[in-house]
Amino acid sequence: MSKASFGSIICSDALYRFRRFTRNAETFVVFACSLLPMAAAQARGRVDANPNTALFTPTALDPASTWVPDSGTIQDDIDHATGWFFMDAWGQRGNLIRQARGPNSTLYCLGNLSLALHELGTLNGAEYNGAAGALSLLPTAGALVGSPTKELWVVYKLMPLAGILSMFLSLGGTMVPTQAGAYDPKVSFTYGGMIATTDLIAEKRRQEELEDARTSLISPAETFARRVQRRAEDDRGGMYRNVWIGVAIQAGLIATILIALWFGQMGGVITWWCDVYAWMWFWYFLVVLLSIVENFVGVPFTNNWTLRISKAPHGVEISRDAPKVQARDGKDILDIIKAGFNATSFVRLSSQEPYTKRNTCFYVVISQEGVSPTHAAFRVLSKASNVAVFAFGTTLFASATLMSVSVVLMILSLVLSAGVWGRVTAMWIASQMNKFSDPVLHTVVPERLDVAGHMEEILKLPGLLIETGGHIIINGYSIKRRSPWFSAATYIGLLAAPYDITKLAMFTQPSSAKKYSQADTQDMQITPLRRGYEFSDSSSEGHNV
Repeated sequence: MSKASFGSIICSDALYRFRRFTRNAETFVVFACSLLPMAAAQARGRVDANPNTALFTPTALDPASTWVPDSGTIQDDIDHATGWFFMDAWGQRGNLIRQARGPNSTLYCLGNLSLALHELGTLNGAEYNGAAGALSLLPTAGALVGSPTKELWVVYKLMPLAGILSMFLSLGGTMVPTQAGAYDPKVSFTYGGMIATTDLIAEKRRQEELEDARTSLISPAETFARRVQRRAEDDRGGMYRNVWIGVAIQAGLIATILIALWFGQMGGVITWWCDVYAWMWFWYFLVVLLSIVENFVGVPFTNNWTLRISKAPHGVEISRDAPKVQARDGKDILDIIKAGFNATSFVRLSSQEPYTKRNTCFYVVISQEGVSPTHAAFRVLSKASNVAVFAFGTTLFASATLMSVSVVLMILSLVLSAGVWGRVTAMWIASQMNKFSDPVLHTVVPERLDVAGHMEEILKLPGLLIETGGHIIINGYSIKRRSPWFSAATYIGLLAAPYDITKLAMFTQPSSAKKYSQADTQDMQITPLRRGYEFSDSSSEGHNV
């Protein structure tokens, strides 16, 4: 059998089956129509035989017509549901409902609200009900903003102010990862895919390969200390003025959210919370508060130690009696730093030897794996609180009355847009701080003993100015203690300049700058010239940097 004849047989069979189906099509159509709901048949049966059940048409509003008794009401409904929306009048109505003051203000407010609801037309009532349903989706906005990333944790550690503002814009969403594996230092920053990172990731990979080749035979603490030393020698970048632009954008986005919510709460009224004006602001700040708590307790490390490090000026001499930061009396170095030293040591700088003052620093964060029982309990409590606030917010917005669709659309558009752009801005801030060199070196160790070992190795490094636990440390010696609450670094982090050691400096003068008499030099010991000073008493010999 040829292919042509075989194809003709298939076509003939298909044509035969189609004819058989079309002959019985009428039977199938009649059977399907019999299964339609009765409401469809009733709708076709509505005719003008009974005027009171006739469908409304514009001609029914003819003043001479008497067969539609509610023609004026229907026209009023149409007028209110069409045309321009006057937000000022809409807001004044909400303020008038809540204007009563005194012990019976709630009763007066409920009475005014009842009158306002009775005056609503059917079309307006349907609009307000639909708007309240759409507004009840606002508590889910946090899930639309984005998933948690370690870049946002870095933003908070390096620039606490920007981190807090990012939490204001998270709309209840979690910013920081809750799993320890997400903080792996070997995993490159991706910025949520919102910032280009191709070149940055390639450069980081090359640096990691070189570092692994150099440090394959030494302890992890020494390896990390060498990374700190190399980073301290890197003076690239350090211009973070663009971060302030990001902070300004964040402040503007927060203002946008507050303004949008203010207009929404001006005309909307809550039946069970009638006389409260700022009900939307209350929900927003409650969500922000719980978001801040969630991001604090969500970090999977109970114990973190943070150090701000920069290079110390060259030629600094420290007094020999300055307290040395080291383990003693059965206490490790972490306990010694926590206990602190109540002493201020003045340093000496030579007026004849130039030195360089660093304007920026970098951070070192050492985290211990695991969470404490208290920390775990707070994490559970935080989750439970978020669920309760979500239920409260959904109920609050779903029960809002007199909410216009125009206002709800404005609120959802502005608030959700501000949340998304807030996440983009936070990622951009993180990319600006990581633009030239690593602004933070982070390591995770299993035990407290490992943390102490890393800390000791870092404090041994020469020529570094270290700020940690309120102490200013040079060459392992604490020269000053101050309250972190009065330090700009506590609030603006990386953007705050390193501690100005010249505040504690005593500049030495050359030997020819002053003529000493015999009486002046009787009690003065002449020592060989050393870097940093010319003359010194026998008790004032110091440590040089």
